[in-house]
Amino acid sequence: MTGFYDPAQRDPSVSRRPQNRRDDAWIEALLLRVPLGRVATVYRSGDGRVWPFVTPLAFAYRPESHDLVYHTNVVGRLRANTEQAEGQPATFEVTETGALLPSNSPLELSVQYRSVIVFGTARVLPGEDARAALTTLSERVFPGLRVGTHTRPITDADLARTAVYALSIERWSGKENWADGATQEDGWPELPAHLAAPFVPGSRA
Repeated sequence: MTGFYDPAQRDPSVSRRPQNRRDDAWIEALLLRVPLGRVATVYRSGDGRVWPFVTPLAFAYRPESHDLVYHTNVVGRLRANTEQAEGQPATFEVTETGALLPSNSPLELSVQYRSVIVFGTARVLPGEDARAALTTLSERVFPGLRVGTHTRPITDADLARTAVYALSIERWSGKENWADGATQEDGWPELPAHLAAPFVPGSRA
Protein backbone atom coordinates (compact mmCIF):
# COMPACT_ATOMS: atom_id res chain seq x y z
CA MET A 1 0.00 0.00 0.00
CA THR A 2 2.93 2.38 0.50
CA GLY A 3 3.28 2.89 -3.27
CA PHE A 4 -0.41 3.61 -3.81
CA TYR A 5 -0.27 7.27 -2.86
CA ASP A 6 2.61 9.68 -3.35
CA PRO A 7 1.60 13.36 -3.57
CA ALA A 8 4.81 14.08 -5.46
CA GLN A 9 3.59 11.72 -8.20
CA ARG A 10 -0.20 11.91 -7.91
CA ASP A 11 -2.19 15.13 -7.54
CA PRO A 12 -3.76 14.94 -4.05
CA SER A 13 -6.75 16.99 -5.25
CA VAL A 14 -7.91 14.20 -7.59
CA SER A 15 -10.55 12.03 -5.94
CA ARG A 16 -10.37 8.25 -6.25
CA ARG A 17 -14.11 8.11 -7.01
CA PRO A 18 -14.88 10.01 -10.22
CA GLN A 19 -18.64 9.53 -9.78
CA ASN A 20 -18.49 11.75 -6.68
CA ARG A 21 -16.34 14.53 -8.15
CA ARG A 22 -17.84 17.97 -8.67
CA ASP A 23 -16.80 20.84 -10.94
CA ASP A 24 -15.38 24.28 -10.16
CA ALA A 25 -18.76 26.04 -10.13
CA TRP A 26 -20.10 23.54 -7.58
CA ILE A 27 -16.99 24.00 -5.43
CA GLU A 28 -17.26 27.79 -5.49
CA ALA A 29 -20.95 27.64 -4.56
CA LEU A 30 -20.23 25.49 -1.51
CA LEU A 31 -17.34 27.72 -0.38
CA LEU A 32 -19.60 30.75 -0.65
CA ARG A 33 -22.43 29.02 1.22
CA VAL A 34 -20.70 27.36 4.18
CA PRO A 35 -19.20 29.64 6.87
CA LEU A 36 -17.15 27.14 8.90
CA GLY A 37 -14.21 24.94 8.01
CA ARG A 38 -10.94 23.47 9.25
CA VAL A 39 -7.42 24.47 8.23
CA ALA A 40 -4.53 22.00 8.51
CA THR A 41 -0.96 23.21 8.99
CA VAL A 42 2.31 21.73 10.25
CA TYR A 43 5.11 22.98 12.46
CA ARG A 44 8.64 21.74 11.79
CA SER A 45 10.84 21.94 14.85
CA GLY A 46 14.57 22.49 14.79
CA ASP A 47 15.26 18.80 15.38
CA GLY A 48 13.28 17.83 12.27
CA ARG A 49 10.10 16.65 13.98
CA VAL A 50 6.78 17.57 12.36
CA TRP A 51 3.76 18.63 14.44
CA PRO A 52 0.44 18.65 12.53
CA PHE A 53 -2.47 20.79 13.68
CA VAL A 54 -6.08 21.22 12.58
CA THR A 55 -7.85 24.45 13.49
CA PRO A 56 -11.65 24.86 13.14
CA LEU A 57 -12.72 28.41 12.32
CA ALA A 58 -14.97 30.72 10.33
CA PHE A 59 -13.77 31.65 6.85
CA ALA A 60 -14.74 33.47 3.68
CA TYR A 61 -13.93 32.61 0.07
CA ARG A 62 -12.94 35.57 -2.13
CA PRO A 63 -13.54 34.67 -5.81
CA GLU A 64 -11.83 37.84 -7.07
CA SER A 65 -8.50 36.87 -5.48
CA HIS A 66 -9.15 33.10 -5.42
CA ASP A 67 -8.30 32.68 -1.76
CA LEU A 68 -9.77 31.96 1.65
CA VAL A 69 -9.49 34.40 4.55
CA TYR A 70 -9.83 33.68 8.27
CA HIS A 71 -8.49 34.94 11.59
CA THR A 72 -7.33 33.68 14.99
CA ASN A 73 -5.69 34.99 18.13
CA VAL A 74 -2.74 37.24 17.50
CA VAL A 75 -0.41 34.51 18.81
CA GLY A 76 -0.79 30.74 18.83
CA ARG A 77 -0.26 27.54 16.90
CA LEU A 78 -1.78 28.63 13.62
CA ARG A 79 0.25 31.82 13.41
CA ALA A 80 3.46 30.03 14.40
CA ASN A 81 2.87 27.38 11.75
CA THR A 82 1.97 29.89 9.06
CA GLU A 83 4.93 32.19 9.70
CA GLN A 84 7.62 29.50 9.53
CA ALA A 85 8.30 30.25 5.89
CA GLU A 86 6.91 32.35 3.09
CA GLY A 87 4.32 30.40 1.14
CA GLN A 88 3.68 27.93 3.95
CA PRO A 89 1.63 24.93 2.72
CA ALA A 90 -1.89 24.61 4.12
CA THR A 91 -4.97 22.50 3.45
CA PHE A 92 -8.54 23.61 4.13
CA GLU A 93 -11.63 21.41 4.50
CA VAL A 94 -15.30 22.38 4.31
CA THR A 95 -18.20 19.95 4.73
CA GLU A 96 -21.98 19.88 4.71
CA THR A 97 -23.59 16.77 6.18
CA GLY A 98 -27.12 15.43 6.01
CA ALA A 99 -28.63 12.16 7.19
CA LEU A 100 -26.87 9.06 8.43
CA LEU A 101 -27.63 6.12 6.12
CA PRO A 102 -27.98 2.76 7.90
CA SER A 103 -27.02 -0.54 6.30
CA ASN A 104 -26.93 -4.20 7.32
CA SER A 105 -23.28 -4.24 6.16
CA PRO A 106 -20.72 -2.54 8.43
CA LEU A 107 -18.74 -1.47 5.35
CA GLU A 108 -21.76 0.25 3.77
CA LEU A 109 -22.86 2.41 6.72
CA SER A 110 -22.79 5.87 5.19
CA VAL A 111 -23.63 9.55 5.51
CA GLN A 112 -24.88 12.21 3.12
CA TYR A 113 -22.12 14.75 2.56
CA ARG A 114 -20.84 17.53 0.36
CA SER A 115 -17.21 18.46 0.84
CA VAL A 116 -14.39 20.57 -0.57
CA ILE A 117 -10.66 20.24 0.08
CA VAL A 118 -8.46 23.22 -0.79
CA PHE A 119 -4.69 22.99 -1.25
CA GLY A 120 -2.51 26.08 -1.26
CA THR A 121 -0.19 28.36 0.67
CA ALA A 122 -1.07 30.54 3.64
CA ARG A 123 0.27 33.86 4.86
CA VAL A 124 -0.45 36.41 7.58
CA LEU A 125 -1.92 39.60 6.12
CA PRO A 126 -0.58 43.04 7.06
CA GLY A 127 -2.36 46.34 7.70
CA GLU A 128 -5.00 47.32 5.19
CA ASP A 129 -5.00 43.86 3.61
CA ALA A 130 -5.96 42.44 7.01
CA ARG A 131 -8.68 45.06 7.47
CA ALA A 132 -10.20 44.30 4.06
CA ALA A 133 -10.11 40.55 4.68
CA LEU A 134 -11.64 40.88 8.14
CA THR A 135 -14.41 43.04 6.67
CA THR A 136 -15.16 40.42 4.03
CA LEU A 137 -15.10 37.66 6.63
CA SER A 138 -17.47 39.49 8.99
CA GLU A 139 -19.98 40.31 6.25
CA ARG A 140 -19.88 36.82 4.72
CA VAL A 141 -20.37 34.93 7.96
CA PHE A 142 -23.19 37.29 9.02
CA PRO A 143 -25.21 37.95 5.83
CA GLY A 144 -26.77 41.41 5.72
CA LEU A 145 -24.38 42.86 8.28
CA ARG A 146 -22.22 45.77 7.09
CA VAL A 147 -19.06 46.79 8.91
CA GLY A 148 -19.13 50.54 9.55
CA THR A 149 -22.92 50.60 9.32
CA HIS A 150 -24.19 47.90 11.68
CA THR A 151 -20.91 47.61 13.58
CA ARG A 152 -18.28 50.22 14.24
CA PRO A 153 -15.37 50.29 11.77
CA ILE A 154 -12.44 47.92 12.23
CA THR A 155 -9.75 49.90 14.06
CA ASP A 156 -5.98 49.59 14.19
CA ALA A 157 -6.44 48.45 17.80
CA ASP A 158 -8.66 45.61 16.57
CA LEU A 159 -6.02 44.52 14.07
CA ALA A 160 -3.38 44.53 16.79
CA ARG A 161 -5.44 41.95 18.69
CA THR A 162 -5.90 39.38 15.91
CA ALA A 163 -4.00 37.60 13.16
CA VAL A 164 -5.71 37.62 9.75
CA TYR A 165 -4.71 35.07 7.11
CA ALA A 166 -5.15 34.41 3.41
CA LEU A 167 -4.81 30.96 1.90
CA SER A 168 -4.02 31.29 -1.81
CA ILE A 169 -5.73 28.42 -3.63
CA GLU A 170 -3.55 26.30 -5.92
CA ARG A 171 -5.82 23.27 -6.28
CA TRP A 172 -9.12 22.08 -4.95
CA SER A 173 -11.47 19.13 -5.13
CA GLY A 174 -15.18 18.78 -4.49
CA LYS A 175 -17.09 15.59 -3.68
CA GLU A 176 -20.73 14.81 -3.05
CA ASN A 177 -22.59 11.71 -1.93
CA TRP A 178 -26.19 12.61 -1.17
CA ALA A 179 -27.78 9.20 -1.78
CA ASP A 180 -31.24 8.42 -0.44
CA GLY A 181 -29.98 5.28 1.26
CA ALA A 182 -26.96 3.05 1.78
CA THR A 183 -26.25 -0.19 -0.06
CA GLN A 184 -27.67 -3.25 1.68
CA GLU A 185 -25.98 -6.66 1.69
CA ASP A 186 -27.71 -9.67 0.18
CA GLY A 187 -27.79 -12.82 2.27
CA TRP A 188 -28.19 -11.01 5.57
CA PRO A 189 -31.49 -10.00 7.23
CA GLU A 190 -32.79 -6.50 6.58
CA LEU A 191 -32.45 -3.97 9.37
CA PRO A 192 -35.40 -3.61 11.76
CA ALA A 193 -37.73 -0.77 10.82
CA HIS A 194 -36.63 1.44 13.72
CA LEU A 195 -33.02 1.28 12.47
CA ALA A 196 -33.53 1.23 8.73
CA ALA A 197 -34.63 4.81 7.98
CA PRO A 198 -32.06 7.55 7.34
CA PHE A 199 -31.87 9.98 10.23
CA VAL A 200 -30.17 13.24 11.13
CA PRO A 201 -27.77 12.99 14.09
CA GLY A 202 -29.43 14.11 17.31
CA SER A 203 -32.96 13.48 16.06
CA ARG A 204 -33.36 10.17 17.89
CA ALA A 205 -33.88 9.96 21.62
